[in-house]
Amino acid sequence: MNFTNHKQQPGPSRAELTSMIVDFTARGGEVRTFKRGHSSEWLYLRDLFKSFGYELKTDKSFYIVRKIDENRKPKRLTRVQAIREIDRVLVAHGMQPFMITKHEFPEARK
Repeated sequence: MNFTNHKQQPGPSRAELTSMIVDFTARGGEVRTFKRGHSSEWLYLRDLFKSFGYELKTDKSFYIVRKIDENRKPKRLTRVQAIREIDRVLVAHGMQPFMITKHEFPEARK
């Protein structure tokens, strides 16, 4: 594969981007904001979820997201399923979700 012929398409200029944001918010759209220090880093999320009463673990190549006081066997989740579950818990606690999209993870396209 020859990468030298690949031409990167230019993105919108800063003025165009600002104009799009102003138009979006004028139509009632809301710009997503995250609190300072909020991260998608696993150890940060594990500690944050512990404060919400949830447990985040990895099990080989799977993930586990469950309430701490649950007695049933935890369900093992794929990465996409885990991110969706993490988003659900974040929204339930008044925080912004990560909002996995199909262009970010090919496995989410299924």
